[in-house]
Amino acid sequence: MTRPPATAISVSRPEARRLAVSASGIHPALPQPTVEGVLDRLHIVQLDSINVLARAHQLTFTSRLPHTTTTTVDADLHTAPPPAAFEYPAHAHALVPLNDWPLWAFRRRATRRRPEYPPPTERDRILNLIREHGPLTQHDLRPTSEKTSNGWSWGPTKQAVEFMLWAGHLICVRRTPRWQRLLDLPERHLPPRLHTDAQSDDECLTALLTHAGRALGIATTSDLADYLRIPTSTATRHVTHTPLLPAAVPGWPQSTWLHPDALANAPGPPGDQAVFLSPFDNLIWNRPRTQRLFGFTHTLEAYKPVHQRVHGYYVCPLLAHDQLIARADLAHTGHTLTTHHMTTEPDAPPETPHLLEAAYARLLATTSLSTTGPSPAPEQRQRSTAAATTAQNGMGPNRGTVHLGDGIP
Repeated sequence: MTRPPATAISVSRPEARRLAVSASGIHPALPQPTVEGVLDRLHIVQLDSINVLARAHQLTFTSRLPHTTTTTVDADLHTAPPPAAFEYPAHAHALVPLNDWPLWAFRRRATRRRPEYPPPTERDRILNLIREHGPLTQHDLRPTSEKTSNGWSWGPTKQAVEFMLWAGHLICVRRTPRWQRLLDLPERHLPPRLHTDAQSDDECLTALLTHAGRALGIATTSDLADYLRIPTSTATRHVTHTPLLPAAVPGWPQSTWLHPDALANAPGPPGDQAVFLSPFDNLIWNRPRTQRLFGFTHTLEAYKPVHQRVHGYYVCPLLAHDQLIARADLAHTGHTLTTHHMTTEPDAPPETPHLLEAAYARLLATTSLSTTGPSPAPEQRQRSTAAATTAQNGMGPNRGTVHLGDGIP
């Protein structure tokens, strides 16, 4: 039953930023959670294969757990039975709490209805191999007669595996040391209470939108839809069934929502905490929301040709004082943390050098790197039409130049 309209809660733009940052779990005043606690707060942590600094999911966890290393993140996620998470295309490819398996029944059902769904003979072949041999990689499942596929071209086995993961016939709860998924049967990892598709689509979507609202703190309907990768029209139909409250932020769309916990648990100013964020971090993965919250334009340039990159290959924004004040193209070479390029924002505070030093120290500790290589002098981004045009055209001051051993593809 849809609740009657309520008066929107007025929230200033600085308040919206603080609510969003604290809801995402990045605040020194928040109780220090565990890896599983961070996952339960966010419900979705994006995965990515790029590993020039650390894995994207590892950085998302350590940005919220300053005393945890990237190595212990994976150990905490995968060693204790039952596993804390499974991999699923929730928001892109992501880690999702095992307890959330029932809530994704709506997507599993939709996948089984698609015309491209693999035929029973192919599904049975894959399932029988896993029943007989235990968890297997996609490579293990591919017949010798089938040509090798890659991430951009799907052979028959890869297509079948992807659809079977989406449909819930397969599950992935850990990977090999070479980052290959180990595919297994869901019943081997899910207790009976979780191994179910009993919830209706409406029940699934209402619960997931509530989770998304809590993880975002304050969000538009399109932000909520993006978090779950569902149509905005679907989010619009279901959001009024959630406990989210209407909110009004100057300059934001009318369809803005606030989670009650965001108000009840909002901490004070963040102090001098400074942390580099993965480009796939939940706080900034939605580019329009990042622009709306922070006035910060963030683009993933890893898949662009070198000459088209403005800021670099793996650019990590620096969060401090509830603002994104700088960005650095980071990588590791052996045990050395390397900065290929650094840019500060026009409104970066005077204490930015101190904040950068603190952020580097934290990153060294959480990635178990021992030293920091020499860094280029930070460039200050100019707020001007010319600069914006330059950035869009990939013709920035570092176009085609080399920064400190810039051998990244």
